[in-house]
Amino acid sequence: MAHHEIERTYTPPPQAPVPDLTELPGVAQVGPPVVTDLEAAYVDTPDLRLVRAGISLRRRTGGTDAGWHLKLPVGEGRDELRRPLTTGTTPPQQLRTLVAARVGEEPLVVVATVLTRRTTQELLDADGAVLAELVDDEVTGSPGPGLAGETSPGAVTVWREWELELVTAGTDLLEAADEHLAELGVEVAAVSRKIEVVLGEALARAATAPGRPGRGKPAGRLVELRLQQQVEELLRRETEIRRGGARGVHQARVACRRIRSALATYRPLLDREVTEPVREELRWLAGELGGARDAEVVHDLLRQRVVDLPAEQVVGPVRSRLRSTYGASRRADVVAVLDSPRCRALWPVLQELAARPPLAEGAQLPARKVAVPRVDRDVARVEKAVERVVDGLDRLARSDDDPAGVEVRREVEEAWHDARKAAKRLRYAAEVLEPAWGKRARRLTRTAKAITQRLGERQDTEITRRHLLDLARAATAAGESAFTYGVLHAREQARAEELETAFLDAWPRTRSRLRKQARALA
Repeated sequence: MAHHEIERTYTPPPQAPVPDLTELPGVAQVGPPVVTDLEAAYVDTPDLRLVRAGISLRRRTGGTDAGWHLKLPVGEGRDELRRPLTTGTTPPQQLRTLVAARVGEEPLVVVATVLTRRTTQELLDADGAVLAELVDDEVTGSPGPGLAGETSPGAVTVWREWELELVTAGTDLLEAADEHLAELGVEVAAVSRKIEVVLGEALARAATAPGRPGRGKPAGRLVELRLQQQVEELLRRETEIRRGGARGVHQARVACRRIRSALATYRPLLDREVTEPVREELRWLAGELGGARDAEVVHDLLRQRVVDLPAEQVVGPVRSRLRSTYGASRRADVVAVLDSPRCRALWPVLQELAARPPLAEGAQLPARKVAVPRVDRDVARVEKAVERVVDGLDRLARSDDDPAGVEVRREVEEAWHDARKAAKRLRYAAEVLEPAWGKRARRLTRTAKAITQRLGERQDTEITRRHLLDLARAATAAGESAFTYGVLHAREQARAEELETAFLDAWPRTRSRLRKQARALA
């Protein structure tokens, strides 16, 4: 069972009465109070990997939702996954699997115990529908025995908090509650999770995130921040894939590429003996994820292309062949990759990389001196790749020798591919500078992103054409007509040529803009 919660936590004075909330928009009445005693044992690694990632894993007794709860940050709120209560403090396998990439070989131990006397009241509209629930919690929390490092034996924290959780209302109800309660002297809590309040100093000691870097700060801080953000993103997407999230595979690939790009562009700031093997493993993982993602993209595209064709050009069981070829979910294949020993070995390496990047001596220099020149190199890489495209097309136009033309076409195709990869690498390299350079770096990011998208559309036509050839061969072998696949192939070829012409026509202006935006960083 999964439940998405959006809530706000407030810090009332110890003896403050719960105010009249019928003044909130849409609230016609407040239900009677219901009192419940709850006990929760929070489970984590000794160094608090889950809590630091915004994840809560607990065993709760008491109330109507007794059992194991795993809370994952999603969008504006959190998804709460529930499993039945078990004896002992070992979480159910289904929940352990969702956090396995973060936990690795570390044990899961009780890091805090929280006792709560909860008074719940429902906020109802004029028809009696529940808009939200207000809970008034009297809380007693203490650190658990499994914490790493120094703890305060027997330390107890006692406090009171209110939580307003949406049921059917929109977030405008929370905004109205913020204003109403602030007028009564009740502010939004600085810390919204009980586990964070209890752990306090222990959590602060475990935290590793650096402060906001500036242009005068060491260049290594920018790279360090980037690695921490993207490793966290990749771990989050790993969980999303396991839960069947639609965009998990794509976003995991993007995170792999962003990490690889940072390790490549900013090589001089890092110990390459450590980072190069990581880049190769990320290349492997992105490639393994790529097959499933490409199939999803091609399937969606071809379904629409068939819809757009005149009916007389759809010959044979084209739609059924598309369904049989692409319709089956590839999630099981992707999860098998995530469960592989090679992938399981990668997660702790990435977490160590994010927590303690292997910075080289140059990482201590100001970012302006060492990071910006690396971005300049990536701009030059894009320019050179596009120059190879133009040169190859000129040679094709002058060539009457077909064998030579085949080789030149191959070189041009490689140059298009290199240009797309170079633009993507430039985009990611510019993103690294955004925390320090702000809008100047974001302008370069946007330009590189636009190039990537245009060349990506062209790349999609190439991938689609390869798939169409495979579909045509399979159809022919099955005694079906391959006519429709040929029509679609011709259309994709024409689309590629249109995209190429548009890109090259705009390239002089785009190149000028790239150079100007790169100079603005110096």
